Amino acid sequence: MQNNVSYFMLVAKRWWWLVILGIVICGGSTYVISKKTHSVYRATATLIINFQTSGSSYDSITASVEAVPTYAQLLTSPPVLQPILALHPGMTLKDLEAMITVTPKPNSQLIELDVENANPKLAMNLANEISDQFVQYVNPQLTASVVPVYAVLPTDPVRPKPLQDGGTGALVGLGLALALIFLFEWIDDRLGSPEEVQDLLGTETLAIIPHLSRRQGLKRAEGSPVLAEACRILCASLNTAQIIRPFKLVMVTSALAGEGKSTVAANLASFLALAGKRVLLVDADLRRPVQNRHFQLDNSHGFSDILMKAFAQHRIALLSQVTDIPTLRVLTAGIASSSSAELLQSPLVSQLFDYFNKAPFDYIVFDTPPLLPVADAQLLSSYMQAIVLVVDASKTPRKVLLRVKGVFNRTQTMLLGVALNNSRWPEYGYIRDYQRRLGQSKNKTNKKIKPSLQEPSTADELDTTIVLPRDTQREPEDEDVREQ
Repeated sequence: MQNNVSYFMLVAKRWWWLVILGIVICGGSTYVISKKTHSVYRATATLIINFQTSGSSYDSITASVEAVPTYAQLLTSPPVLQPILALHPGMTLKDLEAMITVTPKPNSQLIELDVENANPKLAMNLANEISDQFVQYVNPQLTASVVPVYAVLPTDPVRPKPLQDGGTGALVGLGLALALIFLFEWIDDRLGSPEEVQDLLGTETLAIIPHLSRRQGLKRAEGSPVLAEACRILCASLNTAQIIRPFKLVMVTSALAGEGKSTVAANLASFLALAGKRVLLVDADLRRPVQNRHFQLDNSHGFSDILMKAFAQHRIALLSQVTDIPTLRVLTAGIASSSSAELLQSPLVSQLFDYFNKAPFDYIVFDTPPLLPVADAQLLSSYMQAIVLVVDASKTPRKVLLRVKGVFNRTQTMLLGVALNNSRWPEYGYIRDYQRRLGQSKNKTNKKIKPSLQEPSTADELDTTIVLPRDTQREPEDEDVREQ
């Protein structure tokens, strides 16, 4: 039951704009059209059928009731209507019939005659003239007598009614919007839950990074408690997995471009280093290098230089650059190259990764290109000891993940798990809820504590001065890779 409610909440958040659009467009257009439509007035006359028999009054009434349907059909016959046309030159029998509605009242002696026209006075006159003509036609020839109750001048139009019509149009728009939502959800191939990712890939979810607003996404990681806590959870998952099965070389990639892999790789390396681990972050995306911009480093030399020139350990030591975090070093990609796939198949690559395996780091994190658009990541995966797959929960199709699973089956590299980025699933917003409650508790505590002039002394207070790389939730550079 909870999953169904969460699913409907997710659908409502995703498609609320379509519901509003359908209501506004259909309701508004119907209201405007109704406003501009000419008013139509209805004049109503009533005809009483009185059948006189030699029997009792009951028999007379019964005969009158039974005669009502027959007399109602006679009311629109040509002998009754033709004389009316002579009183209104230019009006045809077809025009007059279109204005008339005859309704025999069930179980009664009454026939209701309605005449509709844009001119209220003409509608009244026609209703009364038809009633008089019907009386003149029926009374001398038939047994029953007809008593007319004449129509009065209508003052309010029967249509259009803009507010009522607008409301009906809004309901129609709502129905169309719901039908479109049902159709789109039926053909939608996006993921429905983290459990579905686990079933498709046969691996666990290491961390769920919630969707951040634009303003939150522009903050550094430590400025967004929700993002920072998700990164800590990802680091904790890596540390736990390393205890069970030791590894050092970690590849961070995604199925497609624009899923946030570079940002996740930078934050993962940063938070591992903040936890006291010795970390080297390698920007192995030689087509679209970005880590130099994350950390504001020089990218004139880097990973591509090592691949193009003779391998030497001292070159790696010289080219890897220090950051604001003491235990984190970054080896930038170097000059972008369109022949990166050829470089990664060089014999020097094996020597390079032999060095990486022996290097004095606890983790070496590789930010690689996406798996499916280019061959680079698949070439690098054969040298890796663990892979973290970044999946954009809001847009990655299921069929893409199935293709990724086939790639991992061929490379035989350990898929450590999935980092779900940009998650909008409401039931997995517990990090945000916990941070909100924690912030409320801190505010209440701070109100009770008197201000102090002493400098902060605790480790938690000092942590806020650490400068982390700029985080943007999704790397804009990945968007450009789609064109290749």
